[in-house]
Amino acid sequence: MYSLFIDTHNVDINLALYKEGKLVDSRVKSSSLHHSDNIMPLLAELLKSNNIDVHDLSEILCVNGPGSFTGVRLGVTIAKTLAFTLKLPIRTITSLEMFALSIDSESDKLVIIKDLKGCFGGLFTKDNELKGEYFYKSNQEFEDYVEKNDLRDKIVDNKVDFDKLYDFFMTKETINPHKVNPIYIKVIEALKNDKKS
Repeated sequence: MYSLFIDTHNVDINLALYKEGKLVDSRVKSSSLHHSDNIMPLLAELLKSNNIDVHDLSEILCVNGPGSFTGVRLGVTIAKTLAFTLKLPIRTITSLEMFALSIDSESDKLVIIKDLKGCFGGLFTKDNELKGEYFYKSNQEFEDYVEKNDLRDKIVDNKVDFDKLYDFFMTKETINPHKVNPIYIKVIEALKNDKKS
């Protein structure tokens, strides 16, 4: 029983293979704007080096954003296609949840992912529960937010702990592959603007 984890939301491609809930192998490749060139060879290498093929998979685990438009869409599309064609369950988490759960802390954690104009993020409890809502803030808005709320020492590194991922995924419901949608920066902004209306 193998589970495949796929994440392409940012500059790194993150793939992991679990057998009965235990991490057996992983691949991380920084490919920036070349995810579409690199993900399938990297996935093939991961499966081949473990002597399995896609028919040995029993579920798909996927990060559905937020992140770069093309990156998020690529990973989600591959995950949905595998789940649909192989009739496998699929579970999703956000990139911000992934980074939050990868860092142990005795207090709140501020997880952010930067782009050129600002950052998107979320404030999490030490138990990895989102406090409030995800946000997108310009660079200046973010600096003001951090200062006003005294959060400078709460910002955590964006690391991926593959060992912690699987258990967190198991707290999530499986989803119909057709209903798995990417979360983009603009979606977060649109949701925020809708609530103001």
